[in-house]
Amino acid sequence: MVMQPGWWSSMIEKSLRVRWTAAVQTSRLDAELAVGVAAVPGSALALRARQLTTRRKREALARALCDAVGDARDQTALRGLRFPVHRANVVAARPVIDDVVALLRAPEEVEARGVARVNRIIADGTGPLYRFGHGDLAGRLGAARAAM
Repeated sequence: MVMQPGWWSSMIEKSLRVRWTAAVQTSRLDAELAVGVAAVPGSALALRARQLTTRRKREALARALCDAVGDARDQTALRGLRFPVHRANVVAARPVIDDVVALLRAPEEVEARGVARVNRIIADGTGPLYRFGHGDLAGRLGAARAAM
């Protein structure tokens, strides 16, 4: 195998570019994963898919959903610095939330497409999870559950 001069530095450069893209374009990459764009091995999309399906990220998302349920039950003033949740939507979606949390915490592998959908629901401050957001929380979480 003949190596071209600088092949190692170009590999490092590509790796850095992929990691940088995955770090700064998470929203775009999550949107692509959520609609089923195939991740080419070695791409920023593939890296983002791996990041989303780690045990740590899955637990963080499960905790965020559990916090939303807790916030919906809490009738006192704002808790901490979190965005206020849409109580009616969270209460209505409780069975689906429980299912999604169970899948996120399960030892089995999950599909990045579903986890990306959950991440987008939690990250979208104008979505159905939050007080002034719009949309069908149970429907969106159900679609995420099906995609996992």
